[in-house]
Amino acid sequence: MSTPEDQRGSPSATEEVQLLFVRHENSIRTFVRALQPSLADADDVLQETFLTVSRKASTFELGTNFVAWACSIARLKVLENFRQKKRSNLLSEAAISALAADAPAAESLTEREDALEKCLGKLAPKARDLLWRRYSRRQSSDEMAKAACQIVRQHLAVSSCE
Repeated sequence: MSTPEDQRGSPSATEEVQLLFVRHENSIRTFVRALQPSLADADDVLQETFLTVSRKASTFELGTNFVAWACSIARLKVLENFRQKKRSNLLSEAAISALAADAPAAESLTEREDALEKCLGKLAPKARDLLWRRYSRRQSSDEMAKAACQIVRQHLAVSSCE
C-alpha cells in the first residue's frame, strides 16, 4: 500500500525552503535579534520572514546560501516593522542596513552555536534549565521566580516562598 508521501514524490520548492528555514532558524533568529531589540517584535519579524520565504520559495536557487537569502528578507522585514511602528528613536534604516552588512557569516554562527552548546553541556542541570526558561521560552524574571517557587514548594513541602 502506498503512503501519501509516496504519491507526492519529491518536496515542492515551498516545502524545501520551509525545511531549510526550520533547519537554520536559530541563525536567522540570531540575525533578527541583532537588529530588533524587542523579543516580541523579533518573533513577529521572524514569522513574517518565514511567510515571505515561503511565498518567494520559487525564487531561491537550491545549493546557494539559504541563510544569506533568508537574512536579506529578514532585514527588509525589520525595516518594515520599524516603519510600521514608527520607531525613529531606536535604529535608523541606515543603521539597520549597516548592521545587516556586518552580520557574521552563517558558518560563523554555526560554529558559535556549537561552542555555546558545549558550554551549556558543562552547566549543572538546574542552571541549564534557568537559561532555557529565560532564552528559549522567553520567560520573564517574575515567571521564572514563580516556577522556582513551585519547585521549592514541591521539594520542601512549604506553603510560601515569599
